[in-house]
Amino acid sequence: MLKLIVGSKGSGKTKRIIDLANSIDTEQNDVVFITDTNRYVYDIKHGVRFVNSADYDVIKCSDTLLGFIGGLFAGNNDLKDIFIDGIARITKKEVAGLLPFFKKLEEIASKKDAAIVCTISMDESVLPSDLEKYKI
Repeated sequence: MLKLIVGSKGSGKTKRIIDLANSIDTEQNDVVFITDTNRYVYDIKHGVRFVNSADYDVIKCSDTLLGFIGGLFAGNNDLKDIFIDGIARITKKEVAGLLPFFKKLEEIASKKDAAIVCTISMDESVLPSDLEKYKI
């Protein structure tokens, strides 16, 4: 399952995705939180694996992020939840250019019976219609 948290800058997207990640029972499921800064490392509870994408020089575009996510699943069969804060920032792409990426991400989540939640910083009124179905 792919879900998107959409809103303009300063609308509380990061707080919302952190709260969602922290609400998962890490005794039952493995959880990963990906962002491009260490700013939130102490906001994420201990049982959630925190990943700063800037620490991995290979994560520079949507294709390498897909490979990284595939590697996370390949290395951990218990992984059921991935949270990605600032997907456009991490991939260095405009949201409209990420449509194929989101389709592949949805395929991965479906195959692994996992949930992937991403934040997108943009006004909801200009969200591409193809992405409306993922919005929460």
